[in-house]
Amino acid sequence: MLLLEHKPGDALLLADPQTITINATPVTLLRTGAAQDSGTFRSADTAYSLSVSHAYGKRVRRTFRLDHKLILPDVMDSSLNVPYSLSTYVVQDVPVVGISRAQQGYELIGLSNLMSASSFAIANKFLDGES
Repeated sequence: MLLLEHKPGDALLLADPQTITINATPVTLLRTGAAQDSGTFRSADTAYSLSVSHAYGKRVRRTFRLDHKLILPDVMDSSLNVPYSLSTYVVQDVPVVGISRAQQGYELIGLSNLMSASSFAIANKFLDGES
């Protein structure tokens, strides 16, 4: 039987700050919250936020989420600016026992590599609605 490497509630924190690059522009995200099994980061202008959380129960659910708030021209009236939001996230859901930490990593890296391969061809097809 394989067990989790870390127990729920262990104080494990990502480094502060985190940096994400969006369209060749680095965005610094400062830690704005830390709780048991979760952390949040936000850009100075509050346009971007990153949340990382782990839920432990019959299964383990890990979520890594980026949210972006934008003010853009209204599609019906370009003289007006309106708020929009975009969320992008990865969720990994695994049983508490049985699947090794290494295998979980292989799956996450494999999905990431698939999405980024060949100049992000699959990612672009996904965004175009292909399935």
